[in-house]
Amino acid sequence: MITLTEAQLTAWLAPIFWPFIRVLALFSSLPVLGQRTVPVRVRVGLAFLIVVAAQASLPEMPTVALDSPLALSLVAQNLLIGLTLGFAVRIVFAAVEFAGELIGLQMGLNYAGFFDPASGAQGTATSRFFGTTIGFLFIAVNAHLLVVAAVVQSFHAFPVGPDEDAWSAADAWERFHDQGCA
Repeated sequence: MITLTEAQLTAWLAPIFWPFIRVLALFSSLPVLGQRTVPVRVRVGLAFLIVVAAQASLPEMPTVALDSPLALSLVAQNLLIGLTLGFAVRIVFAAVEFAGELIGLQMGLNYAGFFDPASGAQGTATSRFFGTTIGFLFIAVNAHLLVVAAVVQSFHAFPVGPDEDAWSAADAWERFHDQGCA
């Protein structure tokens, strides 16, 4: 008969669970993969695939009981880091789409606004054109691979765990910069 303890199960799940949360948070806020047109199953499957593929290069993950208060803080930590990385990319996309809005305003095309189902807001033709163009360029210049590399390197700069030394701003920036992410 096979016996399985909670400690064994936690030790098996920890190397996958903590990175999975961070990568999934990134994919939910990333402009190209975080849109409504991409199904949630695709995002979850891609996040799991990236975590499994990057497992060899990740540092050792802490084994924390999933019902402890520390686990809740680690979930919040990983969500915050993943969402922050995705938000940084989204800022670039928003700047380009805003440039399209300004160009449309100068050309007098802002009166021809339409409902954009991808963003759930009102948009103009030039803004949508610029947004689509930057999305194509994002994939064409392999920026999506750079974002995946950045999230993998973020585990070295911002390790999972209650390590207070890693969370001082200057030290975290130096670690992030030394890893080649900035």
